[in-house]
Amino acid sequence: MSSLNTFPAIAVLIALISLVVALRTAGLLKADHGPLFASIVTHITLPATIFYALAHARDLQWDYALVVLFLFVAEVVLLALAWWLGRALKLSRAQLGSFMLASAFGSSALLGYALVGQLFPNNIEALSEAVFISELGVGVGLFTVGTLVAIHFGQQEGQVGSVASSLWVFAKSPIFLSILAGFAYGQLQAPLEGFFFKEVFSAIHLIAQANTFFVILTIGVMLQFHGLGAVIGLATIAILLKLLVSPFLVWLPSLAIPLQDWQQDVMLLEAAMPSALLSVVLAARYGCDAHLASKLVYLTTLVSAGSILLVLGILG
Repeated sequence: MSSLNTFPAIAVLIALISLVVALRTAGLLKADHGPLFASIVTHITLPATIFYALAHARDLQWDYALVVLFLFVAEVVLLALAWWLGRALKLSRAQLGSFMLASAFGSSALLGYALVGQLFPNNIEALSEAVFISELGVGVGLFTVGTLVAIHFGQQEGQVGSVASSLWVFAKSPIFLSILAGFAYGQLQAPLEGFFFKEVFSAIHLIAQANTFFVILTIGVMLQFHGLGAVIGLATIAILLKLLVSPFLVWLPSLAIPLQDWQQDVMLLEAAMPSALLSVVLAARYGCDAHLASKLVYLTTLVSAGSILLVLGILG
């Protein structure tokens, strides 16, 4: 694999976020737009993305189920470690929620697909594994457990409800409803073609394509460069957890199952992705510290250009 191939997708992402920051600085966008963009993602574009992907998931490759399980368990362990460290550092609830999200969940689809495509050109199996791992191993965890974390820790200190109340809020959310609807539609082999259905799914796909655009807008308007120095210590912990501990937690149990070298590389690559951009969206939507989340996402993305090479070199 060419190490230089890991940089273009990351560089483009950083450039786009920086462009939105510049537009905000120029006054064309405002930080106050952040909650609006986040609401558009969580209520419209992300549910469309989830439903479209799951509705088309007709031939799930269950031979990757153990890899998906490894990733999900790693996310739970990372959430627990981040919670413990955040409590020790006396973070506020809003800060703790954002720190947990940034430390546990990676940008497996937005960056992961692009990097797998560059590192494994013309390998359909590699991209298929990446999609399966991303949608079930990372996506479902982020959309369920991650959303619950954002809802629970986004509540203000004096208004903290029970876990059951957080679950009820989540159960009513468009994200959860789209997971249920998309999975049911796909597994029931409901029609995707035909005059009516083809047009409907074309419209859903068009909305889903706007998801990355609005996620980048949310991060860009929330990101404040002048406060980066103040979070370097916390960012360092998030970097260690997400970029180094995460792939190790997935790699260790994978030694017990027969995987080809390229399969293990795809698995490690997905596990080594920087913090999920959707962490900022969930933080902004449900009351966590979105400004902190945006800084952690930005810094982990910057560092990931080198850490990915390190992980693949040592564990791959």
